[in-house]
Amino acid sequence: MTHKTRLGPIAIFLVIVTMVITTLAVLTVATSNADVTMAKRFADITQIRYGLEAQGEEFLSYAESADVSNPADHMNGVTETGDGYEFTAEDGGYRLEVAVTRQGEVTKWKLTKIWSASDPMNSIWPGN
Repeated sequence: MTHKTRLGPIAIFLVIVTMVITTLAVLTVATSNADVTMAKRFADITQIRYGLEAQGEEFLSYAESADVSNPADHMNGVTETGDGYEFTAEDGGYRLEVAVTRQGEVTKWKLTKIWSASDPMNSIWPGN
């Protein structure tokens, strides 16, 4: 007596399960790679911004120091204005602008992203 085992439905079920697991594995790897790329980009931007902030703090220490009569003599990017000093620094597409009065009051602390026509993010919406 021969006994036949029907593997048709089980084989189809196993193929579907394998395809679903493979698809989820590919999506997991793709998402992980995207997360690593974004984390590196964020780390680079954060390092640039913190570097500019450190330069701004260094400028403020020179501007508030009693030993320094003119911060422009000690740092690049410092200009003397009518009522104080202004400091401008650029790095990695970012600009920091700091203004301080002669009494040491900070009147401006502005960190901005410099617009660039070649930046790929500028082509998201053409404005039409």
